[in-house]
Formats: sequence, structure tokens, C-alpha cells
Amino acid sequence: MHITEEKLKAILLESGLISDEDFSLAHEESRRSGQSLANILIGGGKVPEDYFAELLSPYYGAPVVNLKKETIDIATLELVPEIYAKAKNIVLFAYDKEKEIAKLAMLDPFDYDTIEYVRARLGVWVVPHLTTFSSLRYGLKHYKKKIGMEFDQIISENIEQSLVIAGDTNLSKTATAVPIVTILDNIIDHAVTLNTSDIHFEPLERELLIRFRIDGIMTEILSLPKAIAPILVARVKILGNLQIDEHRTPQDGRFRFEMDDGSNIDVRVNIMPVFHGEKVEMRLLRSSARPLTLKDLGLSDAGNTILQTEIKKPHGMILVTGPTGHGKTTTLYAILHILNTPSVNITTIEDPIEYEFSRVNQTQVNVKSGITFANGLRALLRQNPDIIMIGEIRDNETVEIAVHAALTGHLVLSSLHTNDAPSALPRLLDMGAPAFLLSSTVNLVIAQRLIRRICTSCIESYPASPEITRLIKAQVALTGDEVKNIPTTLYRGKGCKVCGNSGFQGQVGIFELFRITEAVRELILREAPVSEVRKKAIEEGMTTMFEDGLDKVEKGVTTIEEILRVVSE
Repeated sequence: MHITEEKLKAILLESGLISDEDFSLAHEESRRSGQSLANILIGGGKVPEDYFAELLSPYYGAPVVNLKKETIDIATLELVPEIYAKAKNIVLFAYDKEKEIAKLAMLDPFDYDTIEYVRARLGVWVVPHLTTFSSLRYGLKHYKKKIGMEFDQIISENIEQSLVIAGDTNLSKTATAVPIVTILDNIIDHAVTLNTSDIHFEPLERELLIRFRIDGIMTEILSLPKAIAPILVARVKILGNLQIDEHRTPQDGRFRFEMDDGSNIDVRVNIMPVFHGEKVEMRLLRSSARPLTLKDLGLSDAGNTILQTEIKKPHGMILVTGPTGHGKTTTLYAILHILNTPSVNITTIEDPIEYEFSRVNQTQVNVKSGITFANGLRALLRQNPDIIMIGEIRDNETVEIAVHAALTGHLVLSSLHTNDAPSALPRLLDMGAPAFLLSSTVNLVIAQRLIRRICTSCIESYPASPEITRLIKAQVALTGDEVKNIPTTLYRGKGCKVCGNSGFQGQVGIFELFRITEAVRELILREAPVSEVRKKAIEEGMTTMFEDGLDKVEKGVTTIEEILRVVSE
């Protein structure tokens, strides 16, 4: 942006949204992380993104445009090449040849060189409009719409060519043939466009089913002829540096996929033999994405305060619990991002390393090389760490070492699989951790689930029906939790072009933060049942996941159906 820090600071202070101290802290974070000041202020929740643009509009002398509300013609969009548009952060969203005028959405309306380039290219007057990061990203996605529309056609054309080469017994040769390469590249590219977290290749008796996990929900995308399955799996194995001729043993790998805009997607691969062939699971990891803040995750202000207090303690253990795929690692990374300062030594042992962290010493579990969670953790303790992150506590040996590390002056972060926060304690006891050590070391347990967000472009409200109210009360009776308020007004997404008519866009967490107080420590020492521990935690102010979910329902973040779906899992 062509705006000085002094001018930006003056505009923001005058708005009253932030204080001088807030700006100084954001400036320091920007210097340390390399992110822009705008990204820090918006990402940290200090300044709403849309309002940020409104504040800067008078300075730039340019109107604000929200591309999510504009109808963008692909022919108009493509008058500016995709590579140039992404490099310069612009979107041509309107063009009238007769009136000789074009409208250009920009993050920096003072970028006169770019404006002049577009004017010269189109031969018309260009009106710059200020837009936000999220609006621009939405606009740039329209370049992929053409690919989306042609997806079936591209796949169909290459299937015909692939079937011709499917009879070749040399898998290494056929897996590098252009049709197979094109099919896999388009599947991954299409998945990224749809904001997919996982791609599944599932061999059935007569076909290969391709499914994507989008916002936590599995969606069928297409079906391919069974003859192509072994070649496509071989292509994945080549990229993941796996053994092509091994079909009876599970294999894990990783490769990096380069997008058209120059960005990279890390793809984590697992291949498992199943009844009709080999099943492929590919996890898409956006390595360049900034670590999420606690506000991004969906943590409430009260929860944020509790967590900030607990992570400042120099030693002890903080655990994050929940099912697989519900964001435990993301929460751990968000905490590490806060703790990652030049004054501490942070080491991790992970399986796998999902995101690369600057100035954090990350170790990958590798059983073949003799690095397990237990012996890897034992080795890490000799690296003079202040903070240790263990990807997951899986066995008695890891529990024992982690507890002793927390007891001897280290802050230990880890994850665990339990249904709720209080259940983490008996789970650790079952793994052999002595009750007297647990009571002294565990500071906080966070339980969480991921829910889908309502699309803000098509959200609507409606009154809660008697049936919905009955279901909420039934859930309260089932768990024995206390709920202060049952919402009477609910929200849902009608479905629009922004969310692909699903009514949802993105995910957010619901949380349960369980602090280990003196009263709870006494219950741990006498190994009280989890129901008693949970009751005591609620008495001492713990907000349950269900209650946190109802709060998000009341605020229009998600639907009541989403909350009932995840809490009953």
C-alpha cells in the first residue's frame, strides 16, 4: 500500500478503533513476522476488514467495492491476464466498451503504473476502486470458474487417452504420460478452488470414486473408469516418492503442488490397500497461510483471557482434545505463534509436520529411523527447550516423559483424543500417569469441535420452532449441562453464488476450556469419576462446548443443526 505508517496510524487513532499501544504492538508483530500492518490489525480482530477499507477510502479518493456482491463476467475478467492480476492484486470487474470506461478493484488505488497498464491495454478510462483482501481473493477465484466449468470436459478428454495407455504394463511410464498428469493436476487444482481439505480416491468394484472433504463434509465429485485407478495411484506414488510396485503395505508420502499463481500447496499422502485396490487420501496443506489467531479460531473473549493467562505460566501442561480432523493441531500452532518470541527455545515432535514455523525446531516422527514420539521427546529434552509441543500423546511412555518434562520447568503442549475436556484426566490416568503428578502438572485442557460457518452473503434469520427448542432441551438433559439461554431466533444460509448454494462458507471452532483448580486437583488425587469432575468444572464457571455453540448460534455464526450434529458425534 502507498500509505505511510504515520498516516495509517493517524487515520486509525482518529477512528477510535485502536489505541496508540495497540498500534505499537501490531507494528512489533509486523516487524517480527514479516506480515503487513493491515494483516496484523485485521487478523487480530482490532479493525473489521470492511470498515478498514471505508476508513482508507477518503485518503485514496477511491470508492470501495465488495466483489462478493458484484456480478463478474469472466470475459471481462480475462481482459487482464490472471498472472498479472494476481501479481498486482487487481480484478477488472466491469467494462463498458461503448462508454469507454472500466472499473478496477485494487488493494492500492495509488498504484498508477498498474492503472496505466490496464488503461493502455483496454484503451478506455480506468476508475480504481478500493477493495479488501477477502473481497479480492473472491474476485480472483473467478479465473478458476472457467476451469471449474471445463473440469468435466478436461477429465473426459483425458480419460479417453488414458484408457488407451491403460493396457501398458509399465506403470512408471504410463503414470508420467500427459493424460494422467493432466487428470491428477486438474483434480488437485479443482480441490484447491473449492477450499477442500482432503481428496479421497476410493476404488469400488467397477469404478474409482473421487470425493472431496469441503468444510468438514464429504462430497462426491466424479467417478472414473476402474482401469485408470492403478495408473492414477502410481502417479501419486511417484510424486510422493513411494514404491510403485508395493500394493500390500500402507505407505505415507508428501509432495509439493505448484499452483498457476506461483503459490505452493503441500500434499500429505497416505495409500492404503483395500478390497478393490488401493485407497488414496491426500491432505492439502497451505504452507504459506498465516497462522490463525485465537479470534480466527472462534475462541470467545472469556476463553481468550483464560488461555492467555495459562500459556504465560513457565511450566505445566496444556492439552487440546477432540476427534481427528477437528483442528487440534491448528489450535496448537496458534498457541505456538503467540509464544514464539526470540527469548524462548521452542521444539516440537510431530507426525507429520503440517506447517513450517520460523524459529521453531520441528522434528518429524520417523519410525523407520527410530524416531517415535517417546524417544524423540526424550532426545528433545537434551536440546535445552523452554516450550515443547508433542503432536499427540499416544502411549504410556510418551505420557510419562511429557508429565516429567512439565514437572521439571518446561511448558508442554500436546493433543489427545477424548470427547470432552474433563475426560482427558482419566484418559491420562489409564495411560499410567500417577494422579499426584497429573494434579501438579496439567494447567488447562481445551476440548473443541469444528462447525461450518453460515455464509455471510446469504444469511437469513427465522424463529426457532417448538421442535428445535425440544431438541436443544433434550441435548441439555442428555449431557446434564447447564445452559443459560436457549436462542429464540435462529439463522441459516439461503444459498448463493459465494457459497456454491450450500449456505455455508468456512469453519470455526466451538470450545470448552477446563482449568485445573485446587478443587479439581483434589478430585484428581482421589481419582473421582469424570462426571463428578465435569460437574465441579461447570460449577466453577466452565463453558461447555454445547453452550459455546449455542452462543455462536445466537450470534448468527452457525446453524443450530450444525451444533447438534457435532456435539452428538
